[in-house]
This record gives sequence, C-alpha cells and structure tokens, in this order.
Amino acid sequence: MSPQVSRAQTALLQEWTILKSFSFLHTADLHLDSPFHGLQQIDSRMARLLRESTFQAFDNVLDLALRREVDFVLVAGDVYDGRDRSLRAQLKFNSGLQQLAAAGIRSFVCHGNHDPLDGWSASLQWPSEVYVFGPHLESVVVPVAGEPLVRIHGISYPHSQIDRSFGLGFRRMGREPFQIALFHCSVGEDPAHETYAPRSIADLQSADLDYWALGHVHRQRILMHSQPFIGYPGNTQGRQIRESGARGCFLVEVNSSGQVQVTFEPVDAVRWLSKRVDISTLEREVELVEALERVCEESRDQAESRPAIVRITLVGRGPLHASLRRPGFVEDLTEQIRETGLREEKPVWVEKLVWHTSPAIDIASRRQAADFIGETLRVIESYRGDYKGLLEVLQSLYHDRRGRIFLQMPQQEELVDMIREAETLCLDELIGGEGQ
Repeated sequence: MSPQVSRAQTALLQEWTILKSFSFLHTADLHLDSPFHGLQQIDSRMARLLRESTFQAFDNVLDLALRREVDFVLVAGDVYDGRDRSLRAQLKFNSGLQQLAAAGIRSFVCHGNHDPLDGWSASLQWPSEVYVFGPHLESVVVPVAGEPLVRIHGISYPHSQIDRSFGLGFRRMGREPFQIALFHCSVGEDPAHETYAPRSIADLQSADLDYWALGHVHRQRILMHSQPFIGYPGNTQGRQIRESGARGCFLVEVNSSGQVQVTFEPVDAVRWLSKRVDISTLEREVELVEALERVCEESRDQAESRPAIVRITLVGRGPLHASLRRPGFVEDLTEQIRETGLREEKPVWVEKLVWHTSPAIDIASRRQAADFIGETLRVIESYRGDYKGLLEVLQSLYHDRRGRIFLQMPQQEELVDMIREAETLCLDELIGGEGQ
C-alpha cells in the first residue's frame, strides 16, 4: 500500500534535506487476561493455552517489534479486558514496555472503553520511553534519528461511558512532516461492536493527518489506504468463534518520501476457525468421521503452527441426517473427533459440532405443495429473504437492557443458520421418518 503524500506533508518535506525512513507497529485491543467465557468441557491442555493466549499474543507483538527494530509502538486502546484490570495483566504490560524501552523503542498508549483511566491501576514505574495519553486531546513529538519528524496525537477514555463529542479536535499542528492520530473509536457502522465516539471517514480526513491508528473493532479493517491511511489492525488474539481467522497488528514502514507501506502481521497464539462439511455426498457414518478428520488436518495447516479451536457446522440434505438426529450421536461423534484433533503436538480442539442438515427430500418441491407443510416452508422462506426486517423484529429483544447483558445481536450469517435450523426442525416434526 503506497499512498500519495498529502499537500501539507509535501510542503513540510521540502524543508528537510532528507526525511529519515522509519517504522512502527500499530496494535490495539490486547484484552490482556481475558477470561474466555462460554467454553464447556474443554481439554485441560487447551484451557491452559487459552488462559495464556492473550499474554502470548502480546509477547509475539514484542518479539515482532524487537526483531524488526521498529522506532516506536502504538497501542490504540483496550490494553486490558476490564475496568478493574488484574494485577497480572498490568505487570505483564509494564514488563513488555520495559523490554521495548531497553531496546530503545518508544511506546505510545491510549486507553479505550474497556480499560478507561478511572479503572484500578497498580502503582507501577513506567519507563521514560512510554507515553500514556490522558483524558484530553494532546500531542507529542517523536524524534527519528535525532530529528523531530513525527507528531502523535492521542486521547484516553476517562471512563467507559463517553458522549459522541469525545475526542473531537484532532488536527494537524506543528511542523513535523508525518503526523499520526491514536484513537479508540467507531468509524462507520459495525453491528458487532457498540458505538463509541462515532466518526465518519470524512471527519477523519478533515483533520489533515497522515495515519489514523484506530482501535475498538476486533477484525482487521482498512478504511482508506492513502491520504490518510485509516485502519483497524483488529485484536491480537481471538477470544470466541466470532473472532475467527488470523489476528494480529500492522507493521508500518514510512520511506524517505513519506510514503506508507502497511503489512498485517499475525501474532495470535491460538487461532479460532469456522468450518463447514456438506453431508449431501456422504452415505455412511464412517465417511462422515473421515470428512471431519480431514477438517482437523486442514485446520491445523490453516492455523500456521498454532493450536486451533474449530467449530464445524454440518450442512446439506442426505441420509446421514437421520443418524444425526439419534440421541447421543452428535455427542459421541464430537468426542471422537476431539480425540483425533488432540493427538498432534499442535492440537486442534473441536469447540462444537453444529448440525444444520435436512432430510433427503426435495425441499423446493415441498415448498410449492398446497398443504400445511408447503405453507410452513413458504413462511420460513419469506424470512430468509428479509434479514433487515427480521433484525427489526429482534431488536426489541436484543436491545432491551435486561437481555443485552446475556445476548448479542446475531450477525447475518447467524440468522441464516437460525432460519435453516427452524426449517429443519419443522420438517423433522411434520414429516418424521418420511424421506429418511
């Protein structure tokens, strides 16, 4: 990614005979010491790996910074998982930044909605190379090779509940040719995250800065590649099946012309994956077992030498649907595949085996029938094509203050699965053994 240099930056560059190239890491949402709720009957080895995973991911960030000899590291909020962060998490973060400081690498940190400044903090000594932004917008100049070439603007959440105006006022100032914003906020709409300090891309562009180092959104997102670069590196460690795939940080290299090259670097210690197996071509139970074993091997490869936690969803219509309905069958199958996945040095743990299969019947034809079953299938199909309307129906449940503590608004793919499951349950009850 090689963005053009902004007009303001070009004018300032002309004042320097040579702009020294430099590099930095942009990381966010470490969530150190996250408790990992919701995993049941997990293997003791996997449980231990998960408990340590946020710490190991942070170690991987440190190793990357040291190995690539970056000039500084940016941490864009949510260092800790909660307002009352654990002592262990604080000691780990402090120790990590001490390591960077010993190598001459500076760190710049802002706090987010999960770890606001009014949370409990232990009395720790921070190196002079660490700068933690306060509750009001401020900026600091960062020398590169002895020259004041970089200015970083940032702000930390004073408490977890802030109003929409929080953080307004980012703007270019001073004569430093490369200027960065460090901010934990919501840009655009993202149903997977609550909205904090909402901004539009136009709002960020108007500040005339060169790089927006954002935090809050847990998936990697690049909103603009140039003029300025705007992006979320995502969290460093996935903590649930919704956070599947590689997790990491951005390695940012700025050349002597002020152009930016951004590379995503995976640092996760345990990788979450979501897989599907279609039973349509399978006729015997042993074929299903073999297919699931292949998924475990594929997951091990995709995890790139990391332990993996995988959710496998069975889909399709076929004769094995009848077996899956048998009491205890899915539980026994899950245990068998878990044993297979744990045999290797880099384990694969099947978090859950979900089945959204259907009887071996022609549902499309059944849907056209002029009977009760046909009418039921047509009603279900009408919801399948109107996700927006279905979300509106569900909003009152998921947004109610009594329910939102326990429930998360489902994403579109989850709604698809819910509708498919409702259709299958109806067919099982209304048709029974027919077509099995």
